[in-house]
Amino acid sequence: MDGTDKQTVFAALSYLLSYPDEEWRKERSEWQQIIGEIEHEALKGHLLAFLESAASYSSEELIETYVYTFDFGKKTNLYVTYFNSGEQRERGIELLQLKDLYQQSGFQPTDKELPDYLPLMLEFAAVADQEKAAAVFQKYAANLEELRSQLSENESIYTPLLDGLMLILEEIGVERNVQP
Repeated sequence: MDGTDKQTVFAALSYLLSYPDEEWRKERSEWQQIIGEIEHEALKGHLLAFLESAASYSSEELIETYVYTFDFGKKTNLYVTYFNSGEQRERGIELLQLKDLYQQSGFQPTDKELPDYLPLMLEFAAVADQEKAAAVFQKYAANLEELRSQLSENESIYTPLLDGLMLILEEIGVERNVQP
């Protein structure tokens, strides 16, 4: 799997894990085509499985599922430092460190989301040096594995995306089940 394919997977995961608003729905077929060109069959399969499941939901149902899964689920939210620190002061330090790392890498994150928001982290991984992306994700590998496990336990349609994420992280050298 070459670097461009990896960047495509990270960008696709960022998009697919974002809030499924009208713009998301408009871009879905374009992303489905891009994902269809990914050479890594297992990764492609996970991403397409999610898109197939999402297509069976109405717009309102998909939004409701997203909100219920990620906004109301303490164990399934998309803010990866939350698993370590919750709302404690230490989390603020982690967030600043992430933001600084992004900026040092030439990535200017949006101020609309916290730096530990998984789609934003994936956006960073899509443009960053592979080693820097791997270092960021290695720090939170156990958190991501916990998120994947919770989604699987809840039989969430988002489970294939986290399965795909764990696969691509292995591809860039992130070890699974490593405690922070």
